[in-house]
Amino acid sequence: MYTITVNGAQLTFDDQGLDNGPAILLLTGWGHDHRAYDELLPYLVPHHRVIRMDWRGHGIDRTPAADFGLTEQVSDVIGLLDALSVQSIVPVAHAHAGWTALEIADRLGTGRVPSLVIIDLIMSAAPAEFLNGIRDFRDPQRWQSSRLEFLRAWLSGSDNEAVNRHIRSEMGGFGFDVWARAGRVIEDAYATWGSPMSRMEKLAEPRRVHHIFCNPERTAYDDLHQEFQSRNPWFSYVRLRGTTHFPQLELPAQVAAEITHLLS
Repeated sequence: MYTITVNGAQLTFDDQGLDNGPAILLLTGWGHDHRAYDELLPYLVPHHRVIRMDWRGHGIDRTPAADFGLTEQVSDVIGLLDALSVQSIVPVAHAHAGWTALEIADRLGTGRVPSLVIIDLIMSAAPAEFLNGIRDFRDPQRWQSSRLEFLRAWLSGSDNEAVNRHIRSEMGGFGFDVWARAGRVIEDAYATWGSPMSRMEKLAEPRRVHHIFCNPERTAYDDLHQEFQSRNPWFSYVRLRGTTHFPQLELPAQVAAEITHLLS
């Protein structure tokens, strides 16, 4: 991994592979680092240029960062791309990094961001139970118990080695500041836009958006995707036969195939 200072903040990143087309930019959700893509990377690097980056305070140095939010995340991504002379990208964003990817797409336009992939983001309006959980992230007395509930739900009882390793071993070092900030930024995004689908419909320039997820089959959630796709032909989705919140770790070959298909 390398480090670079962008907008006065130290960011950790790596840059692998060669390709004349758009680079693939792998973005993690809050409270994760670049290792959330360790299993996916070997499937992409032989065919594409792939960049992973860690948000402020999420890299090798876990010193708490000064407060920041979605605006700074977008500026940091664009600053890194400009420093690396990257002309065009396809963001692959896990969970609530999807909000950031959509903002980046709006800022840079279809010339630099022709399409994007979002992995397992709640596409509906935020359920009350979810909002209550992330609000607890801002409570010094409750944030750890609320985080544990989320981690158990993400794991879904899976014995997948890569998913277990990431949750149990690689997500360490994130304290109250990161989780409280995550809860605030995520809640603000749902309050501002209503849902990620509503945010997509307000993109200045529509482009291909592909959603990959493994949630247990729910008729209402499937109907939501189908109805949205019928109104917006640039949107597509796939439900993979996994069980956890991390398709890119659990089913990396299938996720890579979806990304490659989108790029083609």
